[in-house]
Amino acid sequence: MKLTDKFIYLNTSKITEKAVGRVLSDKLPENTIQEFPKEIWRMYRQCSENIVTKETFGATVMVKLSLLTLLIYERLIAENFRKQEAITLTSEILRIVYEKLTNRFWIFTRIFSKRPINRVKRAMNFFIKHFPYKSPGYEMEILKTENNVVAFNVYKCPAAEFFKEHKLSELCVKSWCGLDYPLAEKWNVKLERTKTIAKGNELCNFRFME
Repeated sequence: MKLTDKFIYLNTSKITEKAVGRVLSDKLPENTIQEFPKEIWRMYRQCSENIVTKETFGATVMVKLSLLTLLIYERLIAENFRKQEAITLTSEILRIVYEKLTNRFWIFTRIFSKRPINRVKRAMNFFIKHFPYKSPGYEMEILKTENNVVAFNVYKCPAAEFFKEHKLSELCVKSWCGLDYPLAEKWNVKLERTKTIAKGNELCNFRFME
C-alpha cells in the first residue's frame, strides 16, 4: 500500500465506518451496512493504483479522497438509490468525516487565538502553504483584506478536475464544495463564495468573515 493510501486509511477508515452506519442505519439492512465500508475499501485498493500521482502529497491525497467519495456514491447507486438521493447520502457521510478531520486542526488553532477569524486565518495559511493545498498541486492566492476577513482565490483544484473527468461535477458541488458552508458555521464565521470551479467558473472565490 502506498504512503498516501496508508495515510487516508489510517485517518478516515474508522470515521467513515461510523458515518456510514449513522447515515444509512434506517435505509439499508444491518448486514449490508456492515459490509458497506469493507466493500468500499476493497474497491479503493483496486482503483487507487490507477490514480496518477500529483505534484504534491496533499494534492494526491485529495484526489484519492475524491476517489473514495466516488466509490461511496457508486456503492449507493448499486444499492438502488436514485442519483439525487445517492448524492445527498454521500454528502451526509462526507460531512461527518470532514468535521472529524477538521476538528483536530481547529482545536490546535486555539493555541494562537480565541478569535474565530484569526483561527480561520491561521488554519487557511497552513493549509495553503503546507498541506493539503500546497502549490503546485493547487493554485491558490491569499488576498489582502481587512482584519475581519480571510479571502483567497482557487485557480486549480485537483478534486474538481477528478469529478469533472468522471462526469460527476454535481457530486463535487453538493458534497465537497457544499461542506465548506457548515464548516464555516461551525467555526463561527460566515462564508461567501460566488464562483466555484466545479460549477464551471474559472475560480473559487472564498471569503470568510466575522
